[in-house]
Amino acid sequence: MQFSFEAGVAALKRFIGREGDEAYHANVRDPLHAAFRAKATVHAGPIGLPMMWGAARAKLETLSNETRTAQAVAYVQVPFCSTRCLYCMFYQNPFSEAASARYAARLAGEFALWADRRIQAKGEGGEISALYFGGGTPSALAPADIEKVVGAARRHLPLSPDCEITLEGRVHDMTPERLDAAARAGVNRLSIGVQTFNGDIRRAMMRLDGRPEILAALERAARYPEFAVVIDLIYGFPWQTAEVWEDDLETARSLPIDGIDCYQLNVFAKSPLAKRINAGAIPPAATLAEAADCFARADAVLGSDSRWTRISNTHWQRTPKERNRYNSLAKTACDCLAFGSGAGGRIAGHTFMTERRLAAWEKRLDEGEKPVFALLKPTANWHLMRTVASAVEQGPFSLKAIGEAFDVSLDALAEPLLSQWISAGLLTKSGDLYSPTTAGRFWHVTMAQFLVSSLTKKLSKDASGLPAQAFESVYRPVEEADRSRSE
Repeated sequence: MQFSFEAGVAALKRFIGREGDEAYHANVRDPLHAAFRAKATVHAGPIGLPMMWGAARAKLETLSNETRTAQAVAYVQVPFCSTRCLYCMFYQNPFSEAASARYAARLAGEFALWADRRIQAKGEGGEISALYFGGGTPSALAPADIEKVVGAARRHLPLSPDCEITLEGRVHDMTPERLDAAARAGVNRLSIGVQTFNGDIRRAMMRLDGRPEILAALERAARYPEFAVVIDLIYGFPWQTAEVWEDDLETARSLPIDGIDCYQLNVFAKSPLAKRINAGAIPPAATLAEAADCFARADAVLGSDSRWTRISNTHWQRTPKERNRYNSLAKTACDCLAFGSGAGGRIAGHTFMTERRLAAWEKRLDEGEKPVFALLKPTANWHLMRTVASAVEQGPFSLKAIGEAFDVSLDALAEPLLSQWISAGLLTKSGDLYSPTTAGRFWHVTMAQFLVSSLTKKLSKDASGLPAQAFESVYRPVEEADRSRSE
């Protein structure tokens, strides 16, 4: 039976249930393959306290009238896919031209809903420096609808003059008509989910195109001077041998693209992939140790290529066109305005999610309300812990600098744990700067979560319950509530 991501988190949670930093110590004998028993979370950071439906909407209404004081980002969800990739947990609705056209019109209305609120109004505060259209599959929209939704966002959101505007999509959608529409609309970054160039694996995972189509589409997109073209690669697929992964890396780094992001495959218990593996229809995905070897190979191949520069633990840049601005800022404590069904956002540390069910999202919009159904209130030291997690996830970090900004002696509080990680081979230290090794980069999300949990325990012994909740998904209350409403 496939060992799921959730099972690993549960096993790790039981193991570290005791007090003290010893719970977060790394294995010194094999830090790359076995620094910890499992990965702790998908996204590291502090947890909030949940509010639901009416209470969540009322709180967000209040927050919408506050003025932003710093730069922000915005996220737009397009919840349609032509097929469901077996490993994906973000699938919401099957694609149809009629449904997507209707959605584009409604989405333009949601952009206008808060156009006069201080949190969104132009000239009221910090500008939005990165706008991300994700999903789902935003690139599945018809060319006219791409122009419609991007144009509405540009009219109603306080975008900075150099705002990074990303359209996420599939290779299959990179037609000349859609690329032309995206360029006219002002999109300046394409994030394309290649995942692997191997046609057999792609077909098995329900991807639509083979290697020749991928290469042709990427070369076509790269000819547009308007776009930074960035691709995602995933390691750990069933059938993805070391030779296949090597070919993926060599192919990717030779392309005329601007960025590469490498992700580990997570097999979630309720995904179609897990069900097929457990039924014996598909061989198991890579073990954690095998995935670590894949990451180390990517680290070596891209790290030794003078054409490529590492700009985070898992992301490489070939040209200055790739700024990776949204991915970097969205992990920090900055505000994130969110639009569309199933989108997640954040205002003043309050994390929220919009209605995931399309009918419920439309109903709220028809009633003139922001279609929010859940919100997580920040707890003590939320801003500080969000900043710490973001710094560790990004790459080299200075806890002294963060501590000085928040007037907290973070370096002294964290030194015992970080010293153990140094001795285990996860970090090095030069002056005040901690830098992850290859092993540390592979485990960076778990390290960020462990450091947040350790510091939270030391900074606060209040009744918030954060240490005990350190491995709960930020959106678990949201998902459980949504599931109960659907049953």
